[in-house]
Amino acid sequence: MKKTILLFLISASCFGQLSPKVNELYQELSKSNQYESKNIGIDGHESEPYKIHTEIGKIATDQELEFIALHGNVVAKTYISNILISRKSKVLEEIFKRYLETNDSIKIRSGCVGYQSFLADEMYKGIVFEREKIKRARYYKKLKNKFLHSKKRLNSFDLDIIESLKIETQWKPKEIDSLQYKLDQIVLDNKESSENIVNLMCSYYLDTKIKIPYYKKMIYFEEKYNSEYIKDYLKFCRYGILKK
Repeated sequence: MKKTILLFLISASCFGQLSPKVNELYQELSKSNQYESKNIGIDGHESEPYKIHTEIGKIATDQELEFIALHGNVVAKTYISNILISRKSKVLEEIFKRYLETNDSIKIRSGCVGYQSFLADEMYKGIVFEREKIKRARYYKKLKNKFLHSKKRLNSFDLDIIESLKIETQWKPKEIDSLQYKLDQIVLDNKESSENIVNLMCSYYLDTKIKIPYYKKMIYFEEKYNSEYIKDYLKFCRYGILKK
């Protein structure tokens, strides 16, 4: 009993840096045992933890978010790191480096699919996904302009479809390139980086057919893990061979 009370007091003291409302939402978010995408299940209902994280994103300061990202539980860290990515936080590299070192695992539920992942992996994916958001934002803008200048009168159904495609991002392609380069260096300069994160990098660069100039740093991890992903990527970089 004394140990439980002590842990509670330590937790309360640490998270006293948060405003009462943010702390209340954080405590609710921490009750979840998995990270959930916006819509889950066969019926696609909106996830409650996702709703809570959205509310946190509306009211929390950058400092509060950074504190949770570094000191919260794994579920909260995953949600909050996504908010920090959307805000182009200045401490993304520091947070990523911490996640890479701790190598904490996280249970993910995306739609109807569930899988195990790691904090660093999910953060890397989140940053890379900003590129896709840029493409979707451009497509939305182009589509909206097309319909606005069309002689055809739009009904509410058409407008709803267009608005459902709306997506926003503060990032520019070159900024994503720069940050991803820095994250790659953090991964490849750490000899203890997991096989999962290096595989993730190789998978992305294979899919996009990008030959990174520092690919030779992956040789160490290919020898360490004997990974097919790394082998295939090294073949692509050396000989331009893609696995069929």
